Amino acid sequence: MSDAREIKTPAIVIKRARLKEADRVITLFTRQSGKVSALARGVRKSGSKLAGHLELLNYTDITLTRGKGFPTIIGSQTLNPHLCLRSSLERTAYALYYAELVNHFVEEEQPSTLVFDLLVETLDNACTAENMELLSRFFELNLLSALGFQPQLRLCLDCGAALKAEVNYFSNSLGGLLCPNCAAKSSVLPVSVNGQKVLRFLVDHGLAQSVRLKLDSVLNRELKQLLHNYLRYLLERDIKSSAWLHQLEVMLPPLEPASDTRLGQSAGTGDAERLVDLQGGA
Repeated sequence: MSDAREIKTPAIVIKRARLKEADRVITLFTRQSGKVSALARGVRKSGSKLAGHLELLNYTDITLTRGKGFPTIIGSQTLNPHLCLRSSLERTAYALYYAELVNHFVEEEQPSTLVFDLLVETLDNACTAENMELLSRFFELNLLSALGFQPQLRLCLDCGAALKAEVNYFSNSLGGLLCPNCAAKSSVLPVSVNGQKVLRFLVDHGLAQSVRLKLDSVLNRELKQLLHNYLRYLLERDIKSSAWLHQLEVMLPPLEPASDTRLGQSAGTGDAERLVDLQGGA
């Protein structure tokens, strides 16, 4: 963070934790300063003017001051509360998954406008995306790319040969694909030809083009398993919100494209808000 005593910057609220009786520690991902943990004094008191601006997933214009300890939040003006996400339990869970990935992967006060813009764009599209799994794969791959972990998808990481249009194999430890001849040397996961094409497309194209792809359930599951395994390998930990998504897949019917009339049909607004409260420490 800058040495300036006061800073004003756009931010996404990605985590909250209780502190004492009335305060919270708010984890923000800011455009100017990266991830920042800041103190929100009295925000849990009824009538707090800041409380509504510091809900999880809020896109807000935040004002911080820095003292000897935590930076302190002294002002916040909501730019986008993402209320549409709170009308759907499933869309809320996906959005919390994106926030958790950013929280785990990004170090404190390491700015990345690429990651910030990616998170803002993905949360905006999470309200209306027809295929939330595809949106998630786009977010995962582009987050990894922005942070220097983009997997190698065109050349064998062992022999260096251009990969042919055949089943190739993904190595978590090497960070990309191996040809069939080299795959026996490592612990690997097979990747279908179509799976490789989709991965390359998501890396090479923007979100607007990527979300137009049509994937069947088999391909969705293949790419989800591959990227979740790679993310867990890099983080050396499980992703809590990923487990919630798995539970929702069992509990809920397939997610319909969102509209003003369809949002929340699969689950009530109250359920989505309780999930946000659970993640944010109520």
